[in-house]
Amino acid sequence: MATTHAATKRSGRYFILLFGYMMAQLAILPVFEANEALGAVSDLAYVVIVFYVAYAIRHSNLFWATAVFFGLTLVCYGVLVLHPHEQELFIALNFVAGAFLVTVIISLVTFILRQDRITLAGVLGGLCVYLLIGSAFTVAYINVELLSPGSFDFGVHGSEPDVLQLYDLLYFYSFVSLLTIGYGDIVPLSNLAQSLSVLEGVIGQFYLVFYMAVLVGMYVYGRQSAEADGER
Repeated sequence: MATTHAATKRSGRYFILLFGYMMAQLAILPVFEANEALGAVSDLAYVVIVFYVAYAIRHSNLFWATAVFFGLTLVCYGVLVLHPHEQELFIALNFVAGAFLVTVIISLVTFILRQDRITLAGVLGGLCVYLLIGSAFTVAYINVELLSPGSFDFGVHGSEPDVLQLYDLLYFYSFVSLLTIGYGDIVPLSNLAQSLSVLEGVIGQFYLVFYMAVLVGMYVYGRQSAEADGER
């Protein structure tokens, strides 16, 4: 029991680190808007921190798949630095990075649900998963547009954004879809783009209504039980 409690406490620190970095990245994203090098460093740091958390909570064979996709992501990053204008490399990077994020999401969800007691850090871990979902759909949208140009109408943002602008715009679009805000400045046109957009919106709502509600309920119950035990 003491070992499990210690592991839960350690994982809490990792969740706080990951959540803090992701929120900071969202806040300073405009700084990277016109600087490709800074944006690449920020994304690489993001991938490394996500893997660090996945390594810290490793509890199943799925971790080895995560490690493989992490390694492939680093390789693709390295090759892309040497050949920055190769669109095929960027597409490959998005595929392996997306697979990496999906395996991390599954690992985090199952790890959190296996805890006997949900702490505030566990709730933050659940929020990390929510943000990771937005990132995973971002790379999916980018590949859809790169493989089938014209899948999105960028409206006031211009008809032919470059790769850096495409990332920024579809990152914004992904989280707008996840939150079901729907500003309408970016419109999915192809069937695949529309299906992914609907899927992300549905996942985002179901995740908050069911998974996060369960986590918050378990957290509140745990606190109330601890307080009741302390009064005895």
